[in-house]
Amino acid sequence: MSLLIAIVALGLLASLSPTTLVVFIMLLATTRAHANAAAFLVGWTISLIVVFVASYLIGGSHTVRSGGGHTVVDLVEVVLGLGLGYVGVRKWRGRHLPRQPQGASHGLAARIDRLNPTAALLLGILEQPWTLTAAAAVVVVHDHKAALIVIIAFAAFTVISTATVAGIYIYFARRPGEAETHLEALRDWLVKGSPALFAAISFLVGVYLVVDGVLSLAGI
Repeated sequence: MSLLIAIVALGLLASLSPTTLVVFIMLLATTRAHANAAAFLVGWTISLIVVFVASYLIGGSHTVRSGGGHTVVDLVEVVLGLGLGYVGVRKWRGRHLPRQPQGASHGLAARIDRLNPTAALLLGILEQPWTLTAAAAVVVVHDHKAALIVIIAFAAFTVISTATVAGIYIYFARRPGEAETHLEALRDWLVKGSPALFAAISFLVGVYLVVDGVLSLAGI
């Protein structure tokens, strides 16, 4: 149960990544919006599959499950938790700082506008919130369970972390005219308002990882 709780929290945090959402909204303004968005989601999913499969295989190895290897995993979990906590505090302190509503430079916007589906697929891999995905992977390695539990955890993380991006895409696909007039405002809101929520969740997940890692190091 603790594995699934951590995975759900990390997936929620990943789904609120402002950078990813802003880039995806910009992607929907390209000339090949549907093909590029679909390719982006494919790249995102491929990266998730690779990380979770590798994590499960590593977690099942004798080296990781033995004393020294397990201690290293615990320490990595603590370090990741401290990193997320630090990011959360910094984001929270800077939540009221003025931000550029466009969320990206004109140069980046021009490069995204020229993307083809292959480049969009690679962008989906690059825009994966790797810190959070790595944290999810460490949780899977640390709490190595039966294959069924890992599959459920993977499915939960995939659905939750992709929910916001997928929801934006479905809205755009079903109501393109209406979406075009609202997505720019949504992008500005994401840039201005999401850091506070992102900071809070990041801090809470960081605390969980630190506590879980410390308790494991202590043998509790």
